[in-house]
Parts: sequence; C-alpha cells; structure tokens
Amino acid sequence: MITKKEFKTLEGLAEVKADMEVAEELTHLKDQYIQMQQAITSLQSNMGSQNNTMGQAQGQQQLTQLFDQMNQFKNQSKQEQMQSFDQLQQSIQKATQSLNQASQSIQSSKALTQMNDFIEQAQSQLQNMVQSSQQQMGQSSLQMGQSSQQGQGSQPMVPNLQ
Repeated sequence: MITKKEFKTLEGLAEVKADMEVAEELTHLKDQYIQMQQAITSLQSNMGSQNNTMGQAQGQQQLTQLFDQMNQFKNQSKQEQMQSFDQLQQSIQKATQSLNQASQSIQSSKALTQMNDFIEQAQSQLQNMVQSSQQQMGQSSLQMGQSSQQGQGSQPMVPNLQ
C-alpha cells in the first residue's frame, strides 16, 4: 500500500518529468523560431540592399524558404502540442488509476479495521460469558456445599442397634 508521502513524491516526480519534456520541446521550437527571425532579418537586409533582378530572385527564394520554415514550424508545433496532450491524458489516467488503487486500499483497511473491532467485541463478550459462567458455577458449588452441611446437621441421631 502506498503512503500519502510516497504518493505525493510520485506525483511530484511525474510533474517534474512532464515539465522537463515540455521544456525540451519548447527549446527545440525556440531554436526554430530564432532561425526564422534570422531568415526574416536576412531577407529584409537583402531586399533593402539589392534592387536588381538577381536580388529580387534571391529575395523571392528567401521568402519561399521562410514560408516553408513557418509551415514546418506550425506543423511541428501542432504535432508536439498533440504529443503533450497525449502525455497529459496518460498522466491523468495513471493518476486516476493510482487514486483508485489508493481508494481500494483505504476501503480494505477500513473493512479490516471493522472486522478487528467486531472480533475484539466478540472476544470481550465471550470473556464476560466465561467469567459469568465461572461465577455461577462457584456459587452453585458453594450452595451445594452449604446444603450438604445443613442436611448432615439436621438428621436425627439414630442409635446403632446392633
């Protein structure tokens, strides 16, 4: 059976693990975001400095690359968001299972406690019955002894005729 302290420790570890996984995913997305910012800066500097057709073609190519990177970024963000959501659902399911197991353990413990209380009450009642029975037997023996003595004392003395 898991104690409350152990359960809280496991809960904390699960949260830390989830936070670490999210941080890793965000770091990767941040790197892609920085690359896109650099591409935009490069594109802006190229467009501002080049006015010939070669510069325009290069600018168009950079725009296409930036558009592709942004789509890739968006798709990857959605995919990682779905993975995070799936992990969250799994964590919730595991936590729910743990809580159900803890609840079952608590119910079992309560049932065992009630059974122990019942056994203690039954033992106490049996002990009382034994003591009462012993007292009654002692009183009966005492009464029998007293009536036996009284019976001997009240018998008339019959002389022995032999």
